[in-house]
Amino acid sequence: MNSRKRMAFIRIAIAAVAFFCFGYLALRQIPRFDFWTLFSFFALYVLWSIVETMIYEPPDSLVVDDDDRRSYLYMQLSSLAVLFYALLDFVALHLTRLPRYEPQVIEAGFAVLLLSFFIRYRALKALGKFYNPRVSVYEDHILIEHGAYRRIRHPFYLSALLSALSISMIMNSWGALLITLIGVVPALIYRINLEEAFLLEHLGERYQAYQWKTKRLVPWIW
Repeated sequence: MNSRKRMAFIRIAIAAVAFFCFGYLALRQIPRFDFWTLFSFFALYVLWSIVETMIYEPPDSLVVDDDDRRSYLYMQLSSLAVLFYALLDFVALHLTRLPRYEPQVIEAGFAVLLLSFFIRYRALKALGKFYNPRVSVYEDHILIEHGAYRRIRHPFYLSALLSALSISMIMNSWGALLITLIGVVPALIYRINLEEAFLLEHLGERYQAYQWKTKRLVPWIW
């Protein structure tokens, strides 16, 4: 096991212990339905973190250029804003929680969350050793056009959008949905535009041809 996977498993173990301790205390403070909703949500995220760590492939070569411009940071911060507000709204604030739509909207949210995991899994498997959370290219970089990349150019960002939407639905918070629309969506569009310009610069006509036959985020639409 390489050092990155070992450190990832240590972080997952710490997060799991903290989660179960929090869960034990929360069970006494919040309604049972709310508790099991939160428990299922966090358990799925811990399980996915383990899966993602297991399938990660370290690169075989060095990065030759990087032009991230804080786009990854913007995506992370906007997604965390959705998560934190949704949790607060669901557990304590109830400012934008709509109980009359439960449990249907929560069940639909879990379905969307699982779909986001599936899309991310396929994207990770297709990219393999070329996966990098930053906008970068490797010495032996090639254009991936199979698997999750056959019809859309940015399945990772589709997964991120679905993940934010699923959190809003699972926590039944239209306020979190609003943060998704004004925070996550602009961050993803900024990242997509930045990455496409970067790849055009480095991969040239081949990437341009790939653009002609695919969509950015949603198959057959955009």
